[in-house]
Amino acid sequence: MRKFELKTQIIQKSMCARLISDVDSGNALALRKVLGDIVTDGPPVLFLDLQEVRKMDSAGIAVLVEVHDRMKKEGRQLGLINTPTSVQHMLELLGVFEIYQDLETGLKATKKVIAKWQRLHDPTRPVE
Repeated sequence: MRKFELKTQIIQKSMCARLISDVDSGNALALRKVLGDIVTDGPPVLFLDLQEVRKMDSAGIAVLVEVHDRMKKEGRQLGLINTPTSVQHMLELLGVFEIYQDLETGLKATKKVIAKWQRLHDPTRPVE
């Protein structure tokens, strides 16, 4: 199994997870588990920083699609940032991902997602 490292931090009510490794069938299942744990009860927006990813095969892409679909179904969003050209071209072909140049651009673009999530999950809001 290929090792990977994922460094996370909360920034403006979003999570940024920096992936440090290529992603292939050797580590895709482990990445699926870690991202699944992050998404469970996680923030409304998850930015996956791919700056250190040089290669990603179909197993890695499948993990990202799964996380994307799960978050979208829950009214949340997965944003990809700092995506190297070699990986970005493959991901753009799918046409499902929100790909941002950097974290600042992503944070600006996802303000509405966060605001909507907060309105829906505000414990002080009366139940209708």
